[in-house]
Amino acid sequence: MKKVLFYIDSMQKGGANRVMANLVDFFSKKNFNVILVNDIFSDKDIPEYEVNSSAKRIILDVSGSNAIISNYKRIRKLRKIIYEENPDCILSFMGPPNIRMLLSSIFIPCRKVVSVRNDPNREYGKNIIKKIITNFIFLLADGYVFQTEDASKYFIKSIRKKSTIIVNPVNEIFFNTPSSDIRKNVVTVGRLFPQKNHKLLIKAFALFSEKNADENLIIYGEGPLKSELVGYANKLGIKERILFPGSISNVSKELCKAKVFVLSSDYEGLPNALMEAMACGTAVISTDCPAGGPKYLLKDTDAGILVPCNDADQMAEAISVLMDEEKNKYYQDKAKIKSKEFLPETVFEQWEKYLFKK
Repeated sequence: MKKVLFYIDSMQKGGANRVMANLVDFFSKKNFNVILVNDIFSDKDIPEYEVNSSAKRIILDVSGSNAIISNYKRIRKLRKIIYEENPDCILSFMGPPNIRMLLSSIFIPCRKVVSVRNDPNREYGKNIIKKIITNFIFLLADGYVFQTEDASKYFIKSIRKKSTIIVNPVNEIFFNTPSSDIRKNVVTVGRLFPQKNHKLLIKAFALFSEKNADENLIIYGEGPLKSELVGYANKLGIKERILFPGSISNVSKELCKAKVFVLSSDYEGLPNALMEAMACGTAVISTDCPAGGPKYLLKDTDAGILVPCNDADQMAEAISVLMDEEKNKYYQDKAKIKSKEFLPETVFEQWEKYLFKK
């Protein structure tokens, strides 16, 4: 029986964590011997993704007086786990876990694959010294999974030559949930963090609302910026038109009722929320943000409208365009066609083939 070890900082709810949970589930159901290693259990106030019960889960749970000491302790403990478990393959996600995995597995004979899930300029650093160090450490890996061509360009040619691009799988519920007969409102889904730039969307919606009184903006998600965003909506005089229902479990149902989905992020890898909206056949708008995920999904496919980052005027105009019934239906159909690339079985088979590549 083949053994695979997965490593990510935590299983708290977020895009990369969701993909990791799905991979653990897929390989467990295929009767692989699966080990999931996390740095910590998520805080009790932050919900975790459910982990397949047949997978062995190990928590490093180390601390130190500063980041250097705690990272050193994590690397030592992770190395011991890798040595004892002796997996055929290790896959890590995200910036710091990728670095820790590669350092902890030096001279241990197994296939080592790292996956870059976000803009590497933000995960690893823009300056030349950080780039050189990151590229040097990444040479310790046997394989590299990127979500976009733009993300791979951070790395040297020898790394890119051994890499592959695999999109995120989207749960089949998003493909199978029936579309509402009457679609209404503008929606977005995402944690209320600075990266998501909800202020841009609120401002754009305020501009759109000057000539459109029939639609509301619904922002699904929780996070530390909630009160600030509510205050910003109030400042723009549209507090009554913007709803903050918090996190919800029936995301697919709400997306299938929405007329327009908008992603307003400053940067993303390959955004799950955008892909889920497309799988629901919802007309979508996104900022053309680094590291190129939305551009990869929308630019040459006509599956949605791209707008520049931090441009409320163009975002408002795009919302207005998609309020037209004929245009809306056109983009719904194009989004649904593109989304077939995100079907779970297709994506997971790509992962299995690459992780155990000879």
